[in-house]
Amino acid sequence: MKREPWNLLARWVLITVPLSALLFAAAGTTHVTSIRRYLMVTSTLLLVTILAVDTHLAKERAHPRDGGIDDGSRFVAGFLFLVTLTVAALSVGRLRPFFNVPISIRDTALVVFGLSTTLQAWTMVVNPFFSPLVRIQIERRHHLVENGPYQFVRHPGYLAMSISVPASALAIGSWIALIPASAFVFVIRRRASLEDKFLRTNLPGYSDYANRMAAWHKSRKEDKCQTCNTNPQ
Repeated sequence: MKREPWNLLARWVLITVPLSALLFAAAGTTHVTSIRRYLMVTSTLLLVTILAVDTHLAKERAHPRDGGIDDGSRFVAGFLFLVTLTVAALSVGRLRPFFNVPISIRDTALVVFGLSTTLQAWTMVVNPFFSPLVRIQIERRHHLVENGPYQFVRHPGYLAMSISVPASALAIGSWIALIPASAFVFVIRRRASLEDKFLRTNLPGYSDYANRMAAWHKSRKEDKCQTCNTNPQ
């Protein structure tokens, strides 16, 4: 199914413009450099993701079919993400200099945000079943995905989100915004646990894959410990 460039551009605008309006309104100004830089990185990576993601996945993410598991974590996570950005923008725009992050840390956090968002985009490109609902997409011949970032971690998308939202708080410039960001990470970890249990039961081959990944990470950890023990400081 061919995607019209104008439809993709419209989708990008419909996300970027409200997000920008939210941050600038919360800050009370458009002249906060860290907010501008954050929006520039966000909008650029969003456009790349929209252009790269499979058409059918884009449709599934926009309008997921019924029948999946939704324990409310999707709504809560989205709400906490917006609260994190709002509190961060409010802090740097209206409460300065209180609760604000030094420029050097903002710069580092922006790089971390960019890398973690790139990881999430890579995950969505590699995994055509990256649905917002926990479900087996039988109509799309759902199967196990082991390539790309899935070679290193079972849930790279959730890992990326868990890094990018706290990094967003710091990149914009607010320590206090780490409070809702931490709540976001908690919700995402709970969601990842729910999905992991579901996939072990319902997706053929996933349980063996998860066990192999756990064994691989354990082996790497043991090797690292042995290296530390044989090279004392």
